[in-house]
Amino acid sequence: MKPLIVKLGGSVVTDKRKPFLVKRKDLKRLAGELKAAKGPLIVVHGGGSFGHPLALKYKIADGYTGKNQLMGMSLTHRAMILLNSYVVEALQNADIPAIGVQPSSSTVLINGRIKSMDIGPIRMMLALGLVPVLYGDVVSDVKKGVKILSGDQIVSYLARRLGASKVIVGVDVDGVYADDPKGNKKSEILKKITPDDARLVASLGAAGTQDVTGGMRNKVLELLDLARLGIEAEIVNASKPNVLRGAIRGKNVLGTKVCGGS
Repeated sequence: MKPLIVKLGGSVVTDKRKPFLVKRKDLKRLAGELKAAKGPLIVVHGGGSFGHPLALKYKIADGYTGKNQLMGMSLTHRAMILLNSYVVEALQNADIPAIGVQPSSSTVLINGRIKSMDIGPIRMMLALGLVPVLYGDVVSDVKKGVKILSGDQIVSYLARRLGASKVIVGVDVDGVYADDPKGNKKSEILKKITPDDARLVASLGAAGTQDVTGGMRNKVLELLDLARLGIEAEIVNASKPNVLRGAIRGKNVLGTKVCGGS
């Protein structure tokens, strides 16, 4: 039972320019495209305009520094639960038996990396035919008190532990560029990235100001770890109709493959 894991970036399901604004039409379309998955499926989504602004405001990514952060942790977590409910609802409306899974109730971090996560319930959900839907969350950290657990790290962890058949990461650009395509219109798409491509880490554009989880650079780093284990990933523009559907069906869509070998 090797699941397909699909990550829906926060910029794909929310409008990052406006706090707490869901892209309802896009979410409805994406739910329809996810129906192309024939086997076990896990969905993970980012924080977008729900989680990132609050986490940034209260400096949660820096770890616990004082009681003035407690309300910020609570608000950030609540915002992510709200966004998760919108994603789950859209999937259910598309006749996908989605069920929200709260990472903070089953995960412990150490210096921002997953120390342990109870994936037993997720295995059982998959065996039943349910579709677990996880998200970036505020999670306890044995060294820092608390940290932000990114959806990208969740994807990488679950792919390793469950032996994913494939990982698809949906973003709002056509793949991975050597430079930020929103700032440099001449930047070219990197069609394939392998663990041998050391130059990439330095050349990738930095995260946006509202992203507390590392942006594209961290996405690629997480996926390169999977590539070393033989798990292929693809970064595609899920904001364009039918691109995600095509990737799920194994078609050659515009994007960047992260895989092993030259």
